[in-house]
Parts: sequence; C-alpha cells; structure tokens
Amino acid sequence: MLRLFVGIELPDAVRQALAELREAHPAARWHEPEHLHLTLSFIGQVEQGRVQSIAQALVDPPGSPFELAVQGVGYFGSAERPRIIWAGVADSAPLYRLQQQVEARLLPLGLQLDERPYTPHITLARVRQGLPLQTFLQRHGTLGLPAFTVEHICLFLSSGGERGVRYQVLQRFPLA
Repeated sequence: MLRLFVGIELPDAVRQALAELREAHPAARWHEPEHLHLTLSFIGQVEQGRVQSIAQALVDPPGSPFELAVQGVGYFGSAERPRIIWAGVADSAPLYRLQQQVEARLLPLGLQLDERPYTPHITLARVRQGLPLQTFLQRHGTLGLPAFTVEHICLFLSSGGERGVRYQVLQRFPLA
C-alpha cells in the first residue's frame, strides 16, 4: 500500500525561509526543508495498481498559474497541547478553486478524501507533547514571505522511517 496526497511544491527560497523558523525543543520534530509543501488533497493508503488512474485524473489540472504567499503561523490542537505547528498562506481564491477541482477529479475514483473543511497550511513540525507556543507565535505571527507563482501540482508519496516522514514527488502536472 502507498500513502499518497496531492500538493504544491514550494520554491527553495520559501522552504529555506521557513526552515529558519525552527526552534530547539525536545518535543518538536521539525520537517526538513526539502519536505515542506502545501497539501491540496490527502488521498491516503491506496494499492500500487491505483496510482496510474489517480495520476490520469490529475492530468491537465484546470486553472492557470497563480500567485501565492506564505503568511502567518499557527497550530492544530490546543495551546497547551499542540499537535502540529504550521505556516499559513494568504487568502487565495485560485488556491481554493484548485483544491476543489482536484478533489472533484479524485472523488469519482472512489477514494475516501478528508471530509474536514480545507485549511491550507504548510506543516513545519509535529509535536509529541505540550510545547509552549506563546513565544513562537509572538516571534513569527506576522510572518509574510514574498509571493511565488504556483505553476504545477504534484502527486506525492509519503513514507515513514527512522528519521521521520519523507515525501517524494511521483509526478508533476502543469497548470494550463
């Protein structure tokens, strides 16, 4: 079984700027810069034989290239027990349209997609136990990086290992 998702690759400059937000804390496992991305749709576990039909559904994604900017930081979970520390993105109608269109293409394949409302974010760290966030949020809450152009989406493979989760691009799909 393969664990898949559809997402947006980040330019090197954005990944490096986000990597500079890392802070030493024994409970936080920070993602390596090369693994930072923006998820559009989490697919989950699928058999290897289904990868080709998923990729075929993503060929020629609708929409044209658009600008996207990383903005702000936050967390999932409670302030006392955060689970994930993330960077957000500026409000973007083209991003939401693209996310909805990607999921519309995947649903006919019988995939069980996430039913929660889409919250665009870039996971920076996973937290194993309580982590005081007040200082981090105050220091980086006004984060604003220059916009970058989203020119393609990717089908990613997610795999776990001793050194944490790793993400590999299986295929890129240019926006029209």
